Amino acid sequence: MDNILNFPSTTIVNKPVPKNAFYGRSGDSSLREFLTREFEGIVWLYKLVPATLNVEDGEYVREIDVFYCRMKEDKYNIKPFSAMDELLPRHTIFIIENGGKFDLLMHHKEMSVVHGEQKWKCGISELKRDIRIDADTLNIQGQSMDVVYNGLLSQISGLSASTKEEYKEQVDVRKQIESIQKQIIILQKRIKAEKQFNRQMELNTEVRQLRKEITLLTDKLKKNNI
Repeated sequence: MDNILNFPSTTIVNKPVPKNAFYGRSGDSSLREFLTREFEGIVWLYKLVPATLNVEDGEYVREIDVFYCRMKEDKYNIKPFSAMDELLPRHTIFIIENGGKFDLLMHHKEMSVVHGEQKWKCGISELKRDIRIDADTLNIQGQSMDVVYNGLLSQISGLSASTKEEYKEQVDVRKQIESIQKQIIILQKRIKAEKQFNRQMELNTEVRQLRKEITLLTDKLKKNNI
């Protein structure tokens, strides 16, 4: 496969990965069924490490691997990707081809030590759908693996965070916005069903107040993204 992201040639691996390399690490039979049923093939495209990028090692990021996944169908479930990702002791990005379209999937992933054993846990799934695969899709920036990782995560998530703490704060703001948007939808349905004009006015006032809250939170995100 070509260097589709135009990453440095030193990072290219371009090696097919057998599906059992993933489900063989897990006792979860559903993961094997998912890979067998939905995946046409997997290719390990890039290995981003200090030696291949000529950057400093990170405090919490040592390696980022990029996998190209070709799906059999036009639709797929992203949930099993989290199970796949947690089996890999490193940070990852998935390029997902489905029905001639391309998506980027990256989990906010952290490692902890439990009883002397490393455990990896995936948090938020950041999915960027229907992207163009070309030189401008993802840009590698920074002089350390931590900064490179945060830069790639920012590009996929649409947030702008230089540290994992900033990322978590911005995700929390985004969740607040999504929660308020759901409240507005519920209120709008109640307004349509409400027969009393006075009550409709009260509900409309609530909607306007919630929209003001969304504006404030959105402005907060925009300031972080400047």
